[in-house]
Amino acid sequence: MVTSVLIAGGASGIGAATAARLRAAGADVHVADIDAAGAAEVVKALDAHPGSGTASHVDLATADGPAQAVADAVGAHGRLDAIVFCAGLLVETELTNFSVSEWDRTMALNLRAPFLLTQAAAPHLAASPHGRVVLTGSTAAFRGGGGSFAYAASKGGLVALTRSLAVAMGPDGICVTCVCPGWIDTPFNDPYWKRVGGKDGGNVAALESRIPLGGQGVPDDVAAVVEFLVSPGSRYLTGQAVVVDGGLLAS
Repeated sequence: MVTSVLIAGGASGIGAATAARLRAAGADVHVADIDAAGAAEVVKALDAHPGSGTASHVDLATADGPAQAVADAVGAHGRLDAIVFCAGLLVETELTNFSVSEWDRTMALNLRAPFLLTQAAAPHLAASPHGRVVLTGSTAAFRGGGGSFAYAASKGGLVALTRSLAVAMGPDGICVTCVCPGWIDTPFNDPYWKRVGGKDGGNVAALESRIPLGGQGVPDDVAAVVEFLVSPGSRYLTGQAVVVDGGLLAS
């Protein structure tokens, strides 16, 4: 198992669930998030687990935020074996109303930040016996959405970025993967539900009827996959997008 992990965007949802799994497995975990109070709360809630937990306030959408997150993690735990990027922005707006600022904000956090985080972490991961990079994509990379233009484009770019990073970092023994969740039931999806008129009126039932396993997932469904992807057992898995969607894309 890795011993030191940076989770960028770990104050809630999949990031928080991943922090819980990795701490339970004995890893030292640093949570970097713009929500400083939420990150600290996640760390405090895991005090009973083995390993240690730290948190810092970082705006990952800025040009220097990702490097600061890496510096904070290394400063807290002395080394870095894996990074997990979980931060994201979902803007749901009809085509005629989608603004340049919404596009740029989405790309800054969803696509530029994971690149900069990986770039800053690369020397530390190369020094690890099993360096790992796990980026959080989405099934939106493979299907269309009527209002999530920048989000889908950023996640498609992230899948392509994963492949390029895997090629570049492979000689240093670093595995790079992208986990692509489908419908995970968290407040992150609220912009979608607002755009389609809310969760009432059969909208949720209509969505879940398209999922072969019969419903939306929970954050731990994705965190369990991330736990494997940062483990030594994934040593020959790199450059891949791992879909966790209850079979939605297959249908």
